[in-house]
Amino acid sequence: MENQKPNEEPKKINNAIKYSAMGFQMFATIGLLTFIGYKIDEHRQSKTNIITALFALAGVAIALYQAIKQVTK
Repeated sequence: MENQKPNEEPKKINNAIKYSAMGFQMFATIGLLTFIGYKIDEHRQSKTNIITALFALAGVAIALYQAIKQVTK
């Protein structure tokens, strides 16, 4: 700790906040799209939850795209 630069500690905290916020954003994106797919399947009264699965996969793809875009900034 004594060998660290003075600005290094706030930078670590900022990175931790940034990446934890990114995790919550991914969770929200996947959760919202999965919920929308579930509601569509519920409304259609389908026996299989194919729309839920497709929307969940789309949510994962969108969340990964957003995460990669934020990390490469």
